[in-house]
Amino acid sequence: VRFDNMGSEAHQVMFARLKDGVDLAELAAAGAGDSSGAGAIEFVDMIGGVSYIDPGNEATALVDLPEGVVMAMCYVPTPTGEAHALLGMQSLFTVGAEPAGSAAPTPEAPGDGDREVRGTIELAGDGYRIPDDPEPGWYHVVNTDTDDPATGLHELSLLRLDESLDDDELEALVDDLANNVVPSVGLDAVGGLGAISAGFDGYLELDLPPGDYLAVDFMPDPGEPRPHMLDGYWAAFTVG
Repeated sequence: VRFDNMGSEAHQVMFARLKDGVDLAELAAAGAGDSSGAGAIEFVDMIGGVSYIDPGNEATALVDLPEGVVMAMCYVPTPTGEAHALLGMQSLFTVGAEPAGSAAPTPEAPGDGDREVRGTIELAGDGYRIPDDPEPGWYHVVNTDTDDPATGLHELSLLRLDESLDDDELEALVDDLANNVVPSVGLDAVGGLGAISAGFDGYLELDLPPGDYLAVDFMPDPGEPRPHMLDGYWAAFTVG
């Protein structure tokens, strides 16, 4: 999935499938008016996508879409806190059956087949595991937070910072982001992997310019709108 933000606000594209036994009416009732997504996530498996990017940016991820009905949505909030999905930025489509005998896709950068999978980014129960100074290429993103699948949903959202920050400044920035407050620090949302449920995985292409970065998880637990980043699910790293 190559996601190109040609709009005037930050956007994302996340994919989800209904869990067995759930119908669309049940999902719609649970998610109505809930901009956090906390009311609806217990009814779906989140299967990846591209985390939010600022206008003019693009990002690429590899997503294994299951056969059947799949939802695409953007839960980035407007400046007043309403999720874009509740304003119509969502879609349903049907994925057909995989042709018999077809091989699983191998992740490779468009037009550059010699790029390899450089490493693994783990979404663990106690936080991110991100390689030091990640080189350009594909990364296998795995959600290993399976102790409690109901609360193990995580997202890898990457932000490039305009300046280096100490721990206190990073915590203040995380608090601003979690509360939809425009931060005083300049930053650029460069993508990442959209939310994946516990036990799921995906692939993300990274080609990050040198600088300081912050990875954050905007996802909440079912029924609880508090984003995971407020519980310490964030990490700072540097690309040299």
